[in-house]
Amino acid sequence: MNGWLQKLTSGSLLLLLAVSICLGGYSSLLSHRLELARQQVAQQKKTLAQQAGLIVTMQEQDARNRKLMAEQQQREQQLRQRGEIYQRKYEDAIKNDECARRAAPVAVLDLLRGKDTATTGTNRSVAP
Repeated sequence: MNGWLQKLTSGSLLLLLAVSICLGGYSSLLSHRLELARQQVAQQKKTLAQQAGLIVTMQEQDARNRKLMAEQQQREQQLRQRGEIYQRKYEDAIKNDECARRAAPVAVLDLLRGKDTATTGTNRSVAP
């Protein structure tokens, strides 16, 4: 019976040794995976910090652009208001003016329209 007990003890020790080796290997694998996961987390933190910086920069640029757009709209509004004021003043100025009611000569209208009147006029003298 002693032999049988001795075989059981040595078999148990061998089994325990095999389980220990397997657990050691699995532990090593998990440690490696943990290290990889930590490296990924560190890389993701860097990326996140860069993206946060970019977001801040974009928000600053957006605020600047909005300010510039508001200023541009204000200038355009002022120009429209000035144009309306000048138009009213012009209309008031020519309202009772006899000369303003008459039609302008064709040559003057052509000049205002930007047409070349040098070739269309018959009464013009030609310079030597």
